[in-house]
Amino acid sequence: MSFYATVSGYLSYRTHDHLAATIHRLTRGQWLNHEEQWILNGDPDRIRCDGTIDHDRDLFVIPFGLYRNLARITTELFTGATEGQLVISSTDGCFDAWIEEAVPAAAEVPPGQGGEVSKIQCIDLIEFAEENGFGVKAVSDPDYQSWQHDVLTAFHNEHDPDINGMLDSSNTQRF
Repeated sequence: MSFYATVSGYLSYRTHDHLAATIHRLTRGQWLNHEEQWILNGDPDRIRCDGTIDHDRDLFVIPFGLYRNLARITTELFTGATEGQLVISSTDGCFDAWIEEAVPAAAEVPPGQGGEVSKIQCIDLIEFAEENGFGVKAVSDPDYQSWQHDVLTAFHNEHDPDINGMLDSSNTQRF
């Protein structure tokens, strides 16, 4: 069973080996191809985008988008991270959002190993909607999906890191 979630964020790694392990994991999971391009739903012929990895700075950026099953493995990606933040939301059988960030101990975890590497802050999207003037809609309301979209757009606008700014000094693509 697949789980779809919108993800955006970045990870900076302590070593090239940590970055390589993340690239390997995402290639094996069919989110990246062997040219380090993001692909859609595991289809190597459908390129989402490329140019989100800065090998010189060990910086890995996940461009804003809807991904299948990526939210299920994000914690693995924090191994070896010196800093990082992923902003995630989903309406796939839920109405949830969370922000995952690297913890200091993550940088010391060897590539491919597990451990305490991130912390997750769960966001109450109903509360977020009320605090930001969207009110609350019932699932039965004809405008419910539009309301969800508006709330999630506002959530990501407020919390997504500035990935373009992070990539400004490198030769990678802007989104």
